[in-house]
Amino acid sequence: MTAATLRALVAALGRPVYWIGPQRGVTYEFTETADRHIYVRYLPVGVAAGSPHAYLTVASYPVVNAFAVTRAAADRRDAVKLAVPGGVGFYVKTRPTDAWIAFPGSHTQIELYDPSGAAATRLVAAGRLGLVGGSAAGQTHATRTSAPALRSLATKLHRPIYWLGAQPGRTLELTRAADGRIDLRYLPGGVAPGSPRAFLAVGTYPLAHAFETTLAAARTSGAVRIPLPNGAVAFYAKTRPTNVYVAFPGVNEQVEVYDPSPQAARSLVAAGKLAPVR
Repeated sequence: MTAATLRALVAALGRPVYWIGPQRGVTYEFTETADRHIYVRYLPVGVAAGSPHAYLTVASYPVVNAFAVTRAAADRRDAVKLAVPGGVGFYVKTRPTDAWIAFPGSHTQIELYDPSGAAATRLVAAGRLGLVGGSAAGQTHATRTSAPALRSLATKLHRPIYWLGAQPGRTLELTRAADGRIDLRYLPGGVAPGSPRAFLAVGTYPLAHAFETTLAAARTSGAVRIPLPNGAVAFYAKTRPTNVYVAFPGVNEQVEVYDPSPQAARSLVAAGKLAPVR
C-alpha cells in the first residue's frame, strides 16, 4: 500500500502503530497477527507483499508497561543500550539487526529490524521512530509555560497534569508528545527551553490501570517503596534512584519525578509535594 493508505488503515484501526516515516522508492506492507502484533515493512518498488527477502521492518507489540519492561531488558548483561530521544532502547550483542524501543506511558513495545544493524541504530538515534499518522516519538517542542496556562491545558484535555508547585527562581518548561506524554521541567534563571542539560522534571503519562501497574512494579525485586498517604504508591529502582514513579488510586496517569540528585527526587515525593495543577 501507499503511505496515505497506511495512514488511513491505522486511523481506522485505532491502535498505536509505529514506523520511521515515509521513504522514497518504497511501498508499505502491513501485517497483523492473531496475537495483535503489527508489522510495517518497507518494500522496494516492484517487490510484492509477502516476499521472503529481508527488508526494513517496524513491529508494534502490545506490552503492558512497555517502558519498564524494555528498560529492565536494556539493563541485562548481553544488551547494548541505545540513545532514544524521549525513550529507552537496546539491542542484543548477538543480534544487532534488531533494536527494541519503548516510550514512557505506552503499552506498545517496538522492534525495529534492518538487515544492517547500523541502519537500525542510526534510525533510532535520529528520532525517526514515531506513530503512523503522528509525529516522530522523539520530536517534541519545548515551550515556556505558567501555572495558569497549565490549568487551562488540563481543563482542555480533561486529564490531570502533575507538578511540584512553584519553585523559587525557576521557570516552567512544557513538552507534549504525540502519544499523550506531558513533561514539565523546572529551569533555572537564564536557561532557555529545550536545553539538553538535566534539571528537575515531572512527567505525566497516560496509562490504563496506572495504579495497579505501578503497584506491581513497586513489588518487584530491586524496587524501593516510598510511603505516601491516601493510598498512593511510589517507588524507585535501586539501579536508577534519580527517577521516582508514582500513581494514585483511580487515576489513569503514571507520574515520573526526576532530578539529577537522587535524594532530591525522593525527598520531594516523600514530602507530598506532587499534586495536580489546580
